[in-house]
Formats: sequence, C-alpha cells, structure tokens
Amino acid sequence: MPVIELKEAKLLKGVPESEVRSIEKQVKLVHHPAGHEIVVRGEGGVGFMIITDGSVSVKTVTGKTRKLGPGDSFGEMALLDQEGRSATITADTDVTLASIPEWNFKPFLKEHPEVAYRLLQTMSRRIRQAEAEE
Repeated sequence: MPVIELKEAKLLKGVPESEVRSIEKQVKLVHHPAGHEIVVRGEGGVGFMIITDGSVSVKTVTGKTRKLGPGDSFGEMALLDQEGRSATITADTDVTLASIPEWNFKPFLKEHPEVAYRLLQTMSRRIRQAEAEE
C-alpha cells in the first residue's frame, strides 16, 4: 500500500499548495499497529484523521464493514455533532494517520473553508451510500 503525502489526500485535492503547507503544520502523525482499535463506536471524538499509510476497517452500527486506505479520512462526525463515534475503526495493517486534534478542528475548518466544503461533500456522499444500502 502506498504512502501518501498530505497534499494527495482526497479531502485536500485541489487545495492550494500554500494552504496544504499550513495544514501540515497543524497535524500530528500518529502510528497504530495492525489489529489496534483506533476508534470505538460510542466513544467521544479525539480527532479528525487522514490515512497516510496502511488500511483500516470501518464497522458501522448495522454491522457493515468497509475499507479505507491512504487518502481517506474519518472522525469528522463526532467532532461536528459532539456525539459518540458512529463506527469502530480497526487497523488492518500498521497504519499512519495525520491527526487534527479535537480542540483544533473547528478553528481549522474556519481557517480552511475549502477543506470544510470538501468535508461536507464527503459526508453527503456517505449519507447517500448509507441510504442506498438500507
């Protein structure tokens, strides 16, 4: 599985280079071993994550599982609505995440409106997919 630079993340495609550099200064790289539960459904949010290396499985409340890999992101819902995590996310392989901590997330979105818009698009797509699976 390829390692990606942050500018290659799906959420940041088309974002100006200067803005990506600003974002890079705000993230912390976090590593998790294969098999580790990164996020547990129902628990509070600790950050927004962009996968830069490795892959994870996302198990939803309905029991469906989907895979995410480099360039994909997760964690935004719990940070936006202050509810618990909506899924359990487990590292399939050793995984590296670019993490934006909870306390920086809202100021981050205000500072980077293009990213906020792309995040809304991503959430809309996920809702449509979930509705199609019902």
